[in-house]
Amino acid sequence: ELREFTQQFMEWQEQNGVQMEEETALIQATQARLPAADERRLKRLIAKSERGTLTPKELDEYRALAQQAEQLNVTRMEALAELVRRWGKPAPTVMQKIGWEGGDNGA
Repeated sequence: ELREFTQQFMEWQEQNGVQMEEETALIQATQARLPAADERRLKRLIAKSERGTLTPKELDEYRALAQQAEQLNVTRMEALAELVRRWGKPAPTVMQKIGWEGGDNGA
């Protein structure tokens, strides 16, 4: 019985360790952001766009940065949704627990 218990306990520990690693990766995914320089540039391009003063080159850059920010937001939301599912807690509770930051780029 002791051998069987020890084997089951070791399997449980291994499985629990994998789950912890997966949850750590999910939490890290919820914190993904554009690099600071790209985020600042995107803000400047947004402001220029609102004023209607973007050059064609800036418009291309704006679209590329906005697409990157949007993809990061999708990744963050998917990771958050998976944590909500795994933990069986409401999203605001999970968000508070992991220190969720919405971000200035629309996340």
